[in-house]
Amino acid sequence: MENLDHALDKMVDLIEDYDEIPFLDVVQFIWRRGWPLVSASKPTDTSPLRLALKACLVERLVEIWNSPPKNSNEQVPDWCQSIPAVADRFSVIKPENHKFWENEPPSKVFEKRNIFAPKEFMFFL
Repeated sequence: MENLDHALDKMVDLIEDYDEIPFLDVVQFIWRRGWPLVSASKPTDTSPLRLALKACLVERLVEIWNSPPKNSNEQVPDWCQSIPAVADRFSVIKPENHKFWENEPPSKVFEKRNIFAPKEFMFFL
C-alpha cells in the first residue's frame, strides 16, 4: 500500500470479505505510516456502499487517532460530509456472528450511514 487511498481501498475490500485480522493490520499500518487523514482523496467509486464505508473509515480513524492515548490532531476530509447513508443496511460483522453483537452499542460514525459496526470497532492501543 503506497498511500492512504490505497490503504482505504484495501480496508473496504477486507470489510466486504469479513476478513477481520488483516483489516486490523491495515489500521495499524496506517497509524505507523503517519499519513495525515485529511489527505484522503474523495473516492471515485460508483458503489454507494464502498463510498459510505470509506467515509466511515476515515471518520473513525480520526476519532481513534484523536482519542487517548494517541491524542493526535487529525481532521476529517471535507468530502466525507457529502457521502450519504446506504439504502440497504450493512454490517461489518459476519452474518453468522450477529447474535454475539446484538446488545453492543453501535458506532455513531457508521450508524449515520446505515452501517452497523460495534462502538469500539477498529480501536487499538
